[in-house]
Amino acid sequence: MEALMGMVAVDASNSQDLQNHILNMGAIALSSIVGMISIVSLLGILAMTLVVAPNATQRISGALRERNVASFFAGIPIFGFFGLTTAIVHKSQVLVAANFLVFGVILILAYAAAAEDIGRRLFWACGKEGSRASHLASGWLVFAFAACFPVLGWFVILPYVTLSGLGSVLVGMLPPKKAAAAEMKDIEFPEK
Repeated sequence: MEALMGMVAVDASNSQDLQNHILNMGAIALSSIVGMISIVSLLGILAMTLVVAPNATQRISGALRERNVASFFAGIPIFGFFGLTTAIVHKSQVLVAANFLVFGVILILAYAAAAEDIGRRLFWACGKEGSRASHLASGWLVFAFAACFPVLGWFVILPYVTLSGLGSVLVGMLPPKKAAAAEMKDIEFPEK
């Protein structure tokens, strides 16, 4: 702080300059922190998809791809459950932290599956194949691009992706529905 005051002569006329200088440095620091959080979250989702739980992420992504409406509606009570448990245990910081930790891990799985699904659809639309990492990266870029549009990205796309991803975690844990044709037996004719 003394170095900043030394750079700007502090008197009544330059106090506004000092304040603007400090605010600009705060904006740069905040932008750096947001950038680092974005990179760490992308690396976390990449690690979750490729290293930690590749089969679970693939199963969740498949559930999101095959049953996206059911995943969306299944995500609403999951989000409500974590909100309710936070409201119930709000006096105990340890329980709130544990609740946020569990919610964060499930949310990383959900976002990994959603990013992979969006990236896969993007590659399919272009008529190309890609690796899981490229699907994940392109899906994450779609999330970042959607975040540039405040109303659409923040209040439409983010809640939809969050609820669909959370629901796909639950839907992905359920066994897949068997086809109706697989359950029906062929007609047996008695031999004469």
